[in-house]
Amino acid sequence: MTGLVGDATQPGLGLNPRLVSWLRDYSVVLIVIAMFIVMSFTAPNFFSVRNVMNILDQNAPLMLVALGTTFVIIAGAFDLSSGQVLSLCGVFGAWFAVQLDSAVLGVLLGIAVGVPCGLLNGFLVGKIGVSSFLATLATGLVMAGVALMLTQGTSLDLSSDTAFTWLGSHRFGVIPATVIVIALVFVVLSLLLTTTKIGRNVFAVGSNPEAARLSGISVTRVMIFVFIVGGVSAAIAGLIIATRTGVGNSYAPANTLTLNAIAAVVIGGTSIVGGSGAVWRTVFGVLLLALLQNALNLLDVEPYWQQIVSGLIILFAIVTNTVTARLRA
Repeated sequence: MTGLVGDATQPGLGLNPRLVSWLRDYSVVLIVIAMFIVMSFTAPNFFSVRNVMNILDQNAPLMLVALGTTFVIIAGAFDLSSGQVLSLCGVFGAWFAVQLDSAVLGVLLGIAVGVPCGLLNGFLVGKIGVSSFLATLATGLVMAGVALMLTQGTSLDLSSDTAFTWLGSHRFGVIPATVIVIALVFVVLSLLLTTTKIGRNVFAVGSNPEAARLSGISVTRVMIFVFIVGGVSAAIAGLIIATRTGVGNSYAPANTLTLNAIAAVVIGGTSIVGGSGAVWRTVFGVLLLALLQNALNLLDVEPYWQQIVSGLIILFAIVTNTVTARLRA
């Protein structure tokens, strides 16, 4: 597993291999903790429960997409359609809510749309053998088109429907409903990845798909599984955005969320070439990006510099991850 620290265990560097391994695994955790400490001194009440809940609430869509993307990347694939799945499911949720006159059914059916989206991607990649880059790029365009067709280029406005906006706006005390959703998804995905046979198969396929196939593992089933996980996670994120804003919008920030989700997974320490990673690492990857954005805003950094700094940090993490993976190969 690789975090923001590269491989320094090569001969002549004089570093303790165990120390380097520990830093590699937990560097992102240390950085997030350090950022929390620094910003607590910089901004009053930053470390308050309410502010931490607000940070998690604001980044709930990114967190959910990234958690699902973790499965896909560990399996050795990429999903460039997650943002479009998010947008499509948000639109479908609002559309179903209007057509069926039921906010609850609208939300549930909107989330369910993520399953066939993931199934399609998994079939193309696992069964047909299409590159995950090309397959999900193409399906993403199709999904964006369907979302645009449903809305006719406008938004499905449900802002006055308090039942529909409940998920995106309700709080239990200081805890937003979205944070509870994140916690539930985190627990379920963590258990799936670490305690089940299919979870072990995901790691096996990501490490060596041919060896996994020879050992009796169905690579097709694993690919379908991870893309469905990614699709449902993105669908939940899409419904959170829709219920927060009160509209089903085909112009949701699809591309930005997709790339940021992949970046968060890699920054968290999941191998970009597959075979290793963890759901909890992705949580810290998202937190690092969220805190970085928060810090740049507090420092009143110009938007273009914010993009440059964020891009450089993401680039550094990806390069470090890739180089380390080659050194360990």
